[in-house]
Amino acid sequence: MSIHHDRLAALRAHLATLDLDGFVVPLTDEHLSEYIGGYAQRLAWLTGFQGSAGSAVVLATRAAVFTDARYTLQVREQVSGDDYDYVGVPQESIGGWLAAHAPAGARIGYDPWLHTRAQVAEIGAALAAAGATLVPVETNPVDAVWTDRPAPSPAPMIVQENDVAGASSAAKRAQVGDWLTAQGADALVVTALDSIAWLLNVRGGDVDHTPVALSYAIVRADGETDLYVAPGKVTDAVRQHLGNAVRLQDRAAFAGALEGFAGQRVVADPGGAVAAIARGLEAGGATVVAVRDPVVLMKAIKNEAEVSGHRAASLRDGAALSRFLRWIEETAPAGGLTELSAAAKLQAFREATGVLRDLSFPAISATGAHGAIPHYHVTAESDAPIRPGELYLIDSSGQYADGTTDVTRVVPV
Repeated sequence: MSIHHDRLAALRAHLATLDLDGFVVPLTDEHLSEYIGGYAQRLAWLTGFQGSAGSAVVLATRAAVFTDARYTLQVREQVSGDDYDYVGVPQESIGGWLAAHAPAGARIGYDPWLHTRAQVAEIGAALAAAGATLVPVETNPVDAVWTDRPAPSPAPMIVQENDVAGASSAAKRAQVGDWLTAQGADALVVTALDSIAWLLNVRGGDVDHTPVALSYAIVRADGETDLYVAPGKVTDAVRQHLGNAVRLQDRAAFAGALEGFAGQRVVADPGGAVAAIARGLEAGGATVVAVRDPVVLMKAIKNEAEVSGHRAASLRDGAALSRFLRWIEETAPAGGLTELSAAAKLQAFREATGVLRDLSFPAISATGAHGAIPHYHVTAESDAPIRPGELYLIDSSGQYADGTTDVTRVVPV
């Protein structure tokens, strides 16, 4: 039996001790991020699936893994069909599958820090129609059996300088404050890590290929803000940059702070804030205003400094890519290259700029048939030689302080 079969058995045994007949395991974190830190990779740990989107449902005698069409091949390579049904979405939903397979009277658990209210309502309604119940858990049962689960990243926050950002954090917070006043609301809970990075002009290193720091922010109508972040991540430079109008709080205190808004109207994005946040606000007597995070639109409108930075990053990255394309054109026909070695060479060209912070995502370096697989992810096991007569596809990116790139090229070898 495989290690993932043993992990599935361990989870089932633990669910039985909690009087649960099943559990939903999404691929996300408490910020509903697409890309997540190692500590939140519960789906990968449990099933072996390495894609960037998916979910699993575990019942006492049956389990399923849910993926979209991008991962039709990958999920079958990485997840055992002996342990899991392969379920395609959106053709079939988690709620629909549970309604068909969960026994009457079943109690199916979910982590309220990993689902939106709408997701909970949809799955709950499907289960109720089948005579079963969706039950929130206080602690995630996957974590209880994941004995060597890594801790969240301790990487420090760093300052995104105003000349690169194009506007100060104070100006951005004032903009959010004006928006709150126009909405007749008292506060905004900001949970999306990229929204917090933009709003406070900070960056981090807590998620691979994504320059964000694990944190929450609550902004008041006067622009004053509470930032909930692990104390060890805040350097003196960040503290000075944020100033007195941003109060620093321990990230562990965030859940309790939600109950401190009695009689107030608090905005929480229904698509970006987890169910536990709305539950905490309402438990403290607040009225939840379900409106999309206003920072999403604010940061989508680029100022002159951001536009200039993106152009500079694109020119810089384009030069590195051009050097790589010339190199592979000259080198590949002789043989000896592989998908991994080619991706490493492109990264080296980017690193030679002296200002590369990270890649924006793991390179999709694919030759031959691999090039036809959406979101192909090369590993040591799948690494293929780049042969003359084949097409080689490279979809890759660079992360710089002033901009992010994403380019795809196909090279005939």
